[in-house]
Amino acid sequence: MQHKFAPTAIAAAIFALSSQHASAQLEEIVVTAQKRSQSMQDVPVAVSAFGGTDIEAMGWESPAEVAAQVPNMQMSAPFGDVQPQFSIRGISMIDYTPSQSSPVGIYVDEAYIGSPWLHGLSMFDLERIEVLRGPQGTLYGKNTTGGAINLITRTPDLDAGTRGFIKVGAGDYGLVQGDGALEGTLVEERLAARLAFNYKENDGYYDNHIGDDMAQTNYYSVRGTFNFQATDALNAVLKLSYGESDANSAVSRTPGTQPNGLQITSNPETLDPGYLEGSVDNAGKTTNEMTLANLKLDWDLGDYSVVSVTSWYDGDFFNAQDIDGTSDPLLHVEWHGDTEAFSQDLRLVSNFDGPFNFIAGVYYGDEEVDTLMVHNEFLGAPVDNLVLPAQAPVALLAEAMGEVWRPFDVEKTSWAVYTDINWDMTESLSLNIGLRYTDDETTRTHLNYSRRNGGPLVLPGSLTGLPIDIPLDPRTEGTWVGGNEGNVFGIPLPLVPPGTIGPDGNPIPPQWTHAELTAESAEELSETEQEVTGTIALNYQVNDDVMTYIRYSHGYRSGAFNNGLVYVDEGDSAYVDPEFVDAYELGMKSEFYDGMMRLNAAVFYYDYQDQQFVNQIGISAILENAGGVDIYGLELELLAMPMEGLTLQAGLGLMDAEYNELFLTGVDDLKGNEPVSTPDTNFNIAVDYEFDLSSEWHTRLHIDGNYIGDQWFSAYNDEVVPGLGDYSDIKQDAYWIWNARASISDNSDTYAVSLWAANLADEEFDVYGINLQSLGFNSFAMGAPRTYGVDFTYRF
Repeated sequence: MQHKFAPTAIAAAIFALSSQHASAQLEEIVVTAQKRSQSMQDVPVAVSAFGGTDIEAMGWESPAEVAAQVPNMQMSAPFGDVQPQFSIRGISMIDYTPSQSSPVGIYVDEAYIGSPWLHGLSMFDLERIEVLRGPQGTLYGKNTTGGAINLITRTPDLDAGTRGFIKVGAGDYGLVQGDGALEGTLVEERLAARLAFNYKENDGYYDNHIGDDMAQTNYYSVRGTFNFQATDALNAVLKLSYGESDANSAVSRTPGTQPNGLQITSNPETLDPGYLEGSVDNAGKTTNEMTLANLKLDWDLGDYSVVSVTSWYDGDFFNAQDIDGTSDPLLHVEWHGDTEAFSQDLRLVSNFDGPFNFIAGVYYGDEEVDTLMVHNEFLGAPVDNLVLPAQAPVALLAEAMGEVWRPFDVEKTSWAVYTDINWDMTESLSLNIGLRYTDDETTRTHLNYSRRNGGPLVLPGSLTGLPIDIPLDPRTEGTWVGGNEGNVFGIPLPLVPPGTIGPDGNPIPPQWTHAELTAESAEELSETEQEVTGTIALNYQVNDDVMTYIRYSHGYRSGAFNNGLVYVDEGDSAYVDPEFVDAYELGMKSEFYDGMMRLNAAVFYYDYQDQQFVNQIGISAILENAGGVDIYGLELELLAMPMEGLTLQAGLGLMDAEYNELFLTGVDDLKGNEPVSTPDTNFNIAVDYEFDLSSEWHTRLHIDGNYIGDQWFSAYNDEVVPGLGDYSDIKQDAYWIWNARASISDNSDTYAVSLWAANLADEEFDVYGINLQSLGFNSFAMGAPRTYGVDFTYRF
């Protein structure tokens, strides 16, 4: 059915166009995807762009809503919307640890934001959103094998006078929200300022039967912007922003995988866990905080411009998760993160009238990320129906492990030189070449494993058949920092439960608590990489309305140290290699019917090598490279205005992706499996109709839908792996999400009232899943239910 719907929608739009005699015409979309102001239809890149007016009209407040309207793009959010994980054309961040960088680069006013847990705090008061699909190895050189998302915030006009708006709203689940902005001229023709804010809170849509409701929203952000025309040639824009989120965490849905379901001390809740309801004993918080300063200088020298973008940000993160999702303390985890980053981009841009232009620049970035992972409840409840001997480690460690602390700090330094050259070889044929040399250094500055507040290690008679329990280790706490004295059996390994499988697939000797408790660190480790990335593209202007292009890009994502909880000394495996992608793309951008319809298309092939992802092996999370992936895809985007006031938008994404090489624990070869978050079909559609109700009032009706095909959350797909369990349920079946909005405003757009609803059909779906069957369950992050509300806007 999904393959029939998209052509039907597009055909309907074209039929409407041909049957109407209207003077409606689509507005030109100007983007800065190539660091120049250009019409989107002239850029030889697969880019989707949305203006501030459309963002406001559609009521977008989170990155997920943007992803739903872009072909072959989606977003998962295991810890809520403030920490989105993007997937573009099958390339995604398969990692939930707070020190990793996403393969999809997020840029706020050209400032690279490396920490994923800060990506959701800047989406307000936007002038434009640009989504670039495909590796951006030249102008966007930092960790962008998947693509780049540009959030361009509003800048005040120098002489527009005083103006602004305020919007307030309310909805179900106790929703209260508001946002607004005020701007004005401070010094005529020289200085203007804008102050913008947003705020949103609700009570949470997870019904917790024994405490506060969870999956809550509670955040606010504020941004001050100064536009200073220092001279006729020199312009400076300073943006200072602060955002904070303090909400109850999302909760996992944890269906039991044991016979008759997981039974924690006879707790029946895991037999058939409810969707967005249950009893959670750990009503933890998810807090995010970010301060961002960004200064852009633009010096016009006539034939050249010098552009400098300087940014600094500081962010904090805390997330307390009830991983088991029940009223018992089986597994509670805390993630703590603190980051500080600085970047400087300096470039020379030519402004020649002739056929040749270029951009040349240098880039420097430094980011420090300090993290702490705490398992503050670790196997703290006995499980009644364990499968023995496979899950003997769980019975052995229950009520004895105590807390596990894992501080982990890294510093990432990157510098690069780059150039991007455009040459109009003829009136119709243009050549674009981009090259970037990057030097990345990643240093693990601190690592420590410690067990605290535990109990002695005892081998229960129930596991051995003996009439008595056998004490194995009386110690209740200790530390491993690598090579310290006093380890069990004299082997310098961190915590290793019996039955643990190592990265090579072989069992690891059992270890327990080690030397005296200490805050000392393991040896500092550092890795440096130098890589050349870039692109070459030919675009051919067939006529005034049709442009075609062919493009090759080579993208790179730097290596990383594993920040997951691992119970083996990884040695050389502590650092994973960089990942690379060679992307080949053939595209077309076109307009028809006197500018009433815009149709863009692209076909692509990716040779994706050494994909980085976390492999969840029992209760260990091992960061590793996944071998090779072949990705074939097709994208269509339609935008049409068949009559005045009516706008139709549709997008279709098709992908065929599979591993051509993949070796993971317990399986000889997973060749042919599908990568994570790579549905073969996705489709989006939106319809807007604006018309006059009277001589004083008009209305706008909007509905949009997003279809996502079947997808896996694990590279194992449907494998049954000895010792690790059955992965066939770690997936999400195809589903639709529909949203709607109806607005009424006066003809001067001073006042507006809107009614809206999201997830109209109240679809139940998951956005993330992992196998924790060594503990007796699978864990899933659930999508939001149906919500609705009303908002009022006043402009002045």
